[in-house]
Amino acid sequence: MNLTNKTYWVWDVEDQEISCDKRFLNQFDFTDSEFLTPLHFWENLIGPDDYTLFLKEIKDLLRNPDKSTLSIQTGLKCPPGEFISAEITGELHSPKRIAGEIKLLTQKPLQYDSYLMKMLMDHLPHSIFFKDQQSRFLRINKTCSEKFGFDSPEEAIGKTDFDIFEDEHAQSALDDEKKILNTGEPIIDKEEKEVFTDDKSVRWTSTSKFPMHNSKGEIIGTFGITKDITENKKQQDELRKTIDIISQQNSRFQNFAHIVSHNLRNHAGNITMILSLIDKADSDQELEDFMEYLATASDRLNETIQDLNNIVDAQYNTNLEFKPLNLFNNLQNVKDILSSEIMIHNVEFIESIPENLEIEYNPAYLESILLNLISNAIKYSHPDRKPKVEISANKNGEETILRISDNGVGVDLDKHGNDLFGMYKTFHSNKNSKGIGLYITKNQIESLGGRIEIESEPGKGSRFTVYFDS
Repeated sequence: MNLTNKTYWVWDVEDQEISCDKRFLNQFDFTDSEFLTPLHFWENLIGPDDYTLFLKEIKDLLRNPDKSTLSIQTGLKCPPGEFISAEITGELHSPKRIAGEIKLLTQKPLQYDSYLMKMLMDHLPHSIFFKDQQSRFLRINKTCSEKFGFDSPEEAIGKTDFDIFEDEHAQSALDDEKKILNTGEPIIDKEEKEVFTDDKSVRWTSTSKFPMHNSKGEIIGTFGITKDITENKKQQDELRKTIDIISQQNSRFQNFAHIVSHNLRNHAGNITMILSLIDKADSDQELEDFMEYLATASDRLNETIQDLNNIVDAQYNTNLEFKPLNLFNNLQNVKDILSSEIMIHNVEFIESIPENLEIEYNPAYLESILLNLISNAIKYSHPDRKPKVEISANKNGEETILRISDNGVGVDLDKHGNDLFGMYKTFHSNKNSKGIGLYITKNQIESLGGRIEIESEPGKGSRFTVYFDS
């Protein structure tokens, strides 16, 4: 079939008449009477998928004072049931007159290409959309129409994202499309949060957008494809939560191992020291006193082991066990555990803790924190003076604040401040220093939402302040 490649057309809007080269029309089986009716003319000439789009362009040309031309690419019906690719352009010559050109782009029938396009638009499970320069929808596929809650894809024509989504997402989409129109650069696989206006439902998507060009290479709009990744997003969130739980469990297991290795060593050292004193007892009374110390040390060891057992039982839960704990009583228990050290070094305690002061805390963690801070105060006492440990506590709003001060050797914070709470960090020549106690203490306090601070000066002592989160 030898086709005339182009023709000019004129549409008289007031009289609703359209004129076109008869030789061109004869190629599409038009009669003289048919081409005088504009809507009938275009409906029988343009492919059904683009007819609505073309009418929308015509209306926009007539009503929008900022628009004076139109240009679309479509398929023209060519008997029997085939299509020819063509570009239709138009220009507004007066408020009542449009003139333009129909130019055939290829002699190859487009029936198969149109079929493939229809299959893609009807069956692809992702949303496909085309927009003009004002980011108004020109065409969407069935999946996109269903996502928007429309009865048919044609309902989207002329609408924008602001008619469908909450402003935050709509504005973001508009900004992206303006950028594409200005730069010609596509946006690939952008993760977006879509919030729908009607029911406030939320979907997560991965969207790619591209510039849409006419036959002259000019950008006349955008098109894109959106993949729903809501389920993947949920799975990622669940995986992230699982990783967080595993991380917390690992942290607690590490704390448990540190408590066992560090705290039980204090108990064992205390019992060993008492046993050595029993061997050297000078009188029955002294022997009886030491035996009472031994019994107390044994009781404290049993309590610690029981608390450790409770931690083991709780490891399969995401939360440690919390109990109302009397801070004054727990301090006395820790002093019993360190009784031999306190006696040998003749430690003086100055205490200011209300006897009814309670905190919700894990028993093993509280014992470990008190044990580490007080044993350090004794361990790093100054050789030239009697050890003195001042302990005070009070409530400040939702926080419970504990302060433990000593008059020991102190630490140079300018030199060692950044490493003070590090694992295996030691700052003195004490042979019993392992560099683990303060690391454990800080880790335990922070894992339960609190914090610890230190003030110290070499040769004058240190003060630790613990803020227990409520």
